[in-house]
Amino acid sequence: MLRVLVVGFGDIAGRGIRAILRHPQILVEECGTDTVTEAMAVTRPDVLVLEGGVQGGDALATRMAADAPGTTVVLCSAHRTDMRVFPASGGCFTRPLSAQALIDIVRGGTG
Repeated sequence: MLRVLVVGFGDIAGRGIRAILRHPQILVEECGTDTVTEAMAVTRPDVLVLEGGVQGGDALATRMAADAPGTTVVLCSAHRTDMRVFPASGGCFTRPLSAQALIDIVRGGTG
């Protein structure tokens, strides 16, 4: 089962992310940006999906990718047209924002 931690999205956007990722083999959990470090330690997710519209989102995504090797970090927002992806294997790339790209990245692809 893939564990996904969704961080910092409001109620409506969070519902959208959960709907996109709804699958029997994906467990989605959520938290706020103020508790992400603690939630990462407890849940040990495979993928972290982080709201990219929050102030400092880019820096937080970079830090989370460095602090949680083995976890893919996805930075996305309704305010952006692309997603920044920090794969568990290292590095960073961007992909156009779409539901299918998010699903593919969560499932281990490149979107």
